[in-house]
Amino acid sequence: MADIARAVLSEHFQERMKDRRLRAAVFVTYEFDPGFFEQEILPVLIDIPLSHAAVIRLVQLEDALRSISGQIAVYYDANGLVTGDAGSAKLDIRRIPVQHRTGIFHAKNVLLLVEAEKGDEEGHRAQTLIVASLSANLTRAGWWENVEVCHIEEIPEGDKTRLKDDLVGFLESLRRKTTADDAPFALREIVAFLKDAESRFQKSLSGQLYTHFYAGREPLADFLEQTAGDLLHGTYLEIVSPYFDDAVECNPLKTFIERFQPKEIRVFLPRSASGEALCRREIYESVGTLGAKWGRLPKDVLRLGRSDDAGERFVHAKIYRFFTQNPKREVWFVGSANLTSAAHQAGGNAETGFLVDLVPSRKPEFWLSTDDRRPTEFQTRKEDEPSAASGGTCLNLRYHWDRSLAEVFWDGSNESPELRLEARGIEIATLPSLPSRTWTGLDSEATKRIADLLVETSLFWVHGGGDPPGLLLVQEEGMSHKPSLLMRLSTADILRYWSLLTAEQRTVFLETRASDVALAGQGADLVTRARIVPEADTLFDRFAGFFHAFGCLERAVRDALEKKREKEVGYRLFGKKYDSLGSLLDRVSSDISSGDDVDRYVIVLCARQLCHEIARAYPDYWSEHAPDINALEERFKNLGSIRQRIVERSPDNMGEFLEWFDRWFLRRAAPVEETGA
Repeated sequence: MADIARAVLSEHFQERMKDRRLRAAVFVTYEFDPGFFEQEILPVLIDIPLSHAAVIRLVQLEDALRSISGQIAVYYDANGLVTGDAGSAKLDIRRIPVQHRTGIFHAKNVLLLVEAEKGDEEGHRAQTLIVASLSANLTRAGWWENVEVCHIEEIPEGDKTRLKDDLVGFLESLRRKTTADDAPFALREIVAFLKDAESRFQKSLSGQLYTHFYAGREPLADFLEQTAGDLLHGTYLEIVSPYFDDAVECNPLKTFIERFQPKEIRVFLPRSASGEALCRREIYESVGTLGAKWGRLPKDVLRLGRSDDAGERFVHAKIYRFFTQNPKREVWFVGSANLTSAAHQAGGNAETGFLVDLVPSRKPEFWLSTDDRRPTEFQTRKEDEPSAASGGTCLNLRYHWDRSLAEVFWDGSNESPELRLEARGIEIATLPSLPSRTWTGLDSEATKRIADLLVETSLFWVHGGGDPPGLLLVQEEGMSHKPSLLMRLSTADILRYWSLLTAEQRTVFLETRASDVALAGQGADLVTRARIVPEADTLFDRFAGFFHAFGCLERAVRDALEKKREKEVGYRLFGKKYDSLGSLLDRVSSDISSGDDVDRYVIVLCARQLCHEIARAYPDYWSEHAPDINALEERFKNLGSIRQRIVERSPDNMGEFLEWFDRWFLRRAAPVEETGA
């Protein structure tokens, strides 16, 4: 029996990310568990120390996403939503449903645009596009439980690549399948990187086939024939696929046998825990009639644990493995395509995969041993069962946090029926018949209900578009203006948080300040709660602490602007997160009953000085954010009452003094050059 290479999927991606940092990412999947993706898959790509407490971990990830210059976007089948234990989506990730008209949107890909952690002598950080084609969905089962398959290719900056045109065509087709007004920045940045690459048009070099990407534009057998027909004819062939047609004959297998005339062919027989075959009896019989043999994978590949009595994992992998023993050669098709007609024909499912040519060090053998144990029971399982169970919907709903605007879109060819929208058992709105494929704004009452519920969940239910109700994942825009996931910090705490230098210090700080409610969820029992010690008369209670905190914030903002991370600046200056400048000013305004007006006044002056310096140094950026600037100016105007109270306590001369103090405080002193004696 041949050795089968195996790895933990998360660790496989972590190894690829070593000494690199993420710029943009596009994920493509059929089934999508948004909570699991954020809590467990996203941390694989972001190398920061994370808290064990789920809520704190989300806050840390929320912070980390600010510094990614691009975006993270997930394209998923609108009917493939999965609701797991991790809850709904909460982070600044574009979540884009796809309605595939002729089947299911079954493609599974990961595209990561990364750059080197360290620059070269000129400071340039070389970029690389990591492209994966895999069988795993973005779910707990896909990443943690099933037997899956994955192949990864890398396209370094400036290299020639055979993958360019097919990848660009596939990514641009994603845009045409969705309701977005424009392509997410993540997709545009990756397409721009690919378009700058040089195309390689030849199929092979010195007899070795270059890796090819299958974008589903033609039947799979045609793609294989056109790309590598001579290498595939007369080889051994084994196929691993968990799903078959609900039919009397396996037509895709018949096509493969007629087209490639394999010497011997083995097909994986999926079985339930009780031993029944997970296909129709007629399909089981037809495979033998075609001259193929049923096979099974080694037990050590399937075992859930190390003990002999551990159960078996579900085989969700999809691989078509052609090989010869003399000469030693293997050609794999790895990707999303099951052995079904919808997966193999043009105009069926949306499928993708890599065709990879390998020269093994040892003589290839079958992975599958023959499975001669005839099933006594048969159970048909269809590859679209998850979509049928979830109850999908043609309705799209998006909410713009920066504009307090909610919109709906009916992604159907005709007008919608009357619909009822609800979440957490609360009715949000009754929607009259909606026009086909047009964004329609909702009234202020429904908009407010949506905003209130989005603080808790992004998963809504749609009644009226079919039976059962449809599950909908809200698309959220302007996420910098969404209220913080975790907490409201005091004025002093925000200033202290700005001053912390390392990720480890910030983790401890957040865990210390988190409420008991925030630390009541998953992983909270692994967090050591530090006792909060009163900090009266420390550096952070008086002016030196204020100046230091604002100095740290200004350096961070300037660094982000210099490195084109404008999203991070928006979060820090204009957002509504627990550590945003706007949140600090809100806390100053609401903490009137405690503390000192002089402290509050100096904090407001520091904030005004910061804005003045950033506006002076980066006028183009400042002018592009007029609505946010106006909102800050309104805050400063409202906080003028603090100054007025100080004047009223010493009416004789305080007003004149503060006019002088304000003028010199807001004017930053120029550094004095040291001169020799």
